[in-house]
Amino acid sequence: MSEPASNDAIEDVSPGDIIVVDRGSGEKPYKVVFIDSRDPADAGYVVTLEDDGETFQLDLAAGTTVQLSPGSKWESTQ
Repeated sequence: MSEPASNDAIEDVSPGDIIVVDRGSGEKPYKVVFIDSRDPADAGYVVTLEDDGETFQLDLAAGTTVQLSPGSKWESTQ
């Protein structure tokens, strides 16, 4: 059984994690491909997400709370 998702700050997210994002058609889980901090004056992050081979970038302010699937990057299909 999977652990329930938790709400964590964007600073705690790393590549391979699964986060829930609403792109206008309801919440959906996406895999984090890359996360990069913006200019310190902006105090935010550019997050590259993937879904079925499609990637897109999302700008998030520092401290933004996201729904994170704990251990998602450690799950195995074996």
